[in-house]
Amino acid sequence: MRKILLEVCNFHGSGCGVRPETATLPIREGRATGFGEYLDGRKNVSQLSQLKVLVADDHFLVRQFVRNTLQDAKINDIQTAADGNEAIDLVQKAREATQPYDIVFLDWNMPTISGLEVLSYFRAKSEYTDTAFVMLTAESEQQNIMKAIKAGATSYIIKPVSPGDLSKKLFEIYEWIKRKRQTGQQAGRV
Repeated sequence: MRKILLEVCNFHGSGCGVRPETATLPIREGRATGFGEYLDGRKNVSQLSQLKVLVADDHFLVRQFVRNTLQDAKINDIQTAADGNEAIDLVQKAREATQPYDIVFLDWNMPTISGLEVLSYFRAKSEYTDTAFVMLTAESEQQNIMKAIKAGATSYIIKPVSPGDLSKKLFEIYEWIKRKRQTGQQAGRV
């Protein structure tokens, strides 16, 4: 556990807010707590299990953290990408197979193509308007947040993020997806 904390702190630098030599994580059934407590009493938990998610980040530990947190929310259709090219390829192939992603988490700073470039690429295509593209990044400057929002980000999450905070955002994103799809269905019934 201490080794993982050291790696996370080294990844996030001095701003991680955790002293690995004294830190402890609350563990329940082998996972950090936070998501389960938030999910208690939520009505839409079973609907979350239907989501298809892609997590694109060049850091393995971040991909694993997000995957584990999503699995705690009963989301099991999760794939990962280690760079922007792989993310673009997976999103396009999923759409071609008529099994598109509902949510795509994007790190800003990835090799080959940045998360912002991936976001801009897909937001320029009308068939991806009901896909939630979420920036999950350490980029915390206001100007970068505004760039991502202007490029069409559904949400912006600054790393490091706790399982509880990620779960709250997940429900907000899920509500956005429902609204987009309802609007799309109503437009199709004209």
